[in-house]
Amino acid sequence: MSDQDWSAPPGAPPSGPMPDGSLPLYASYPPPGTPGGGPALPQVGWGPDFGAGGHIRHGGPPRKRRTGLLAGLLLLGGVGALVVITALTLRSSNAPTVAPSYGPGAVPTSASATPTEPDDSPPGTPGAPGASQDSAAIVRTDGFYRSGVQKTVNCREPRIALDSAGAVQTYYANLVGCLNRAWTPLVRAGQDEYAAPRVIFWAGTVQSPCTSSSPTSFYCSANRTLYLKYEDDIKLWNRASDDANRSFSRMWATYTAGHEFGHHLQQLAGILPAAAELEYEAPDQDARLEVSRRIELQASCLGAAFMGANKTSYGITGLDLTIYRRYVEAQTGDENNRGGPRDHGARISHQYWAAQGFNTVNSANCNTFTASASKVS
Repeated sequence: MSDQDWSAPPGAPPSGPMPDGSLPLYASYPPPGTPGGGPALPQVGWGPDFGAGGHIRHGGPPRKRRTGLLAGLLLLGGVGALVVITALTLRSSNAPTVAPSYGPGAVPTSASATPTEPDDSPPGTPGAPGASQDSAAIVRTDGFYRSGVQKTVNCREPRIALDSAGAVQTYYANLVGCLNRAWTPLVRAGQDEYAAPRVIFWAGTVQSPCTSSSPTSFYCSANRTLYLKYEDDIKLWNRASDDANRSFSRMWATYTAGHEFGHHLQQLAGILPAAAELEYEAPDQDARLEVSRRIELQASCLGAAFMGANKTSYGITGLDLTIYRRYVEAQTGDENNRGGPRDHGARISHQYWAAQGFNTVNSANCNTFTASASKVS
């Protein structure tokens, strides 16, 4: 693990300008000090403990023995970098849930729907004897890692402008359908039961069992739902009309869905709840952040594996491939969240794991939990 002080913004701006000369966006804001200015995003992180100004304080509540179950994990993705909130709360009988699942190409219902909440409890209760040992074994050796090379499902990208809610929803619906087809046989090959995630498209604010607010798209494990924020994609599409920027907006949308879907795969395999157990039991903040980075870098690797397996049919070649490699793969990292927690991984780590997935299309090569600390910095 690097001994660099990440509590303050880096002294130099991120490298690698976007095709229009700006830098990759973080959520809805350019990084401070970059063209366009803008303040740093609120500091967010693990746990439901709120600090000054109502912002979630990174590091979570003090470690203590408690009963009950880990109710849900909220995993967020933003434009140019990612932020994580891991919500550890007691499950109640009236926990809210949203949106039923839907098939490929169908239109999801509104966020007011209330289907039965699935049981996503992890293998063991925090503090239970042997729970940490069992969780460590799951995240390192689950059968999902032996599911083999991903085959193409001949997913094809809809060639549509991402300039309206309907267009972005159509784009994501097609992509999520492809992701379901691609990962179903591999999850089953790992001796896990496959279930498609629910999907909610949203703008402005959204309620979920994991959080009452979010700046970006995210995955909530409590109801196994992808919350895809279409307004960010519209803003990104409309900011410049040249081919390079339009390519970036499409590649970023594809990457975002794949990353959040990667968290759903972790949930199905038991890796996500097991990692939450390890994060809860971690001795200090640095150890908790390292677990968080392993979770997030693995999700990026899994999302990239889908992209690599379907790059020919999807058309990730030429300019799209260059934009993906240079800006999505290489410029995503904690450096973009200036002054924020090191909870998703540095650019060099993200580039390494995204390339692992894209180049090998094999879940075995996405096992961040057996990697050295230097690989998940």
